[in-house]
Amino acid sequence: MALNFGDSDSLLPALAVQTGVFVDAFGRWASRKAAEAGASVPRLRLLYSVLCHGPQKMADLAEALTVTPRNVTALVDALEGEGLVRRVPHSTDRRVTLVELTCSPDRVAAQFEAYQGSMERLFDGLAVDDQRTLLRLLGTLHDRMHAEAGCSVVGAEAPDA
Repeated sequence: MALNFGDSDSLLPALAVQTGVFVDAFGRWASRKAAEAGASVPRLRLLYSVLCHGPQKMADLAEALTVTPRNVTALVDALEGEGLVRRVPHSTDRRVTLVELTCSPDRVAAQFEAYQGSMERLFDGLAVDDQRTLLRLLGTLHDRMHAEAGCSVVGAEAPDA
């Protein structure tokens, strides 16, 4: 869906609307690509994080995935129920529980690589200069959101626990 951008005075409202449209469409598209790879986006991210960094505390997973601890608990509950991860006690701190993989690391890597490949193919059609510009702009917008007083881009609930 393309919008008429008109003159420069109307660019900010058009940017706001088009960004909302893109974010919604991208979320649906990414969810579909994750499902094609064999899991939901939150599940893929959690499994891949444990694959890359080894057993992790639930709080560390929540921070790494930028979701609430409650959401990580729901994700781990579901993944544990499917036999993909398990909770194990920390070796030196009995108050801490770690999450570790119980499924094949190759399976997790293959699923994540399939999903990541879909992401790369989406941007592959852009000229290299456009890729650089988009990367710079996304970084700038991300930094502005983090710097904004009272704005939190961390801790959002991820769907599909």
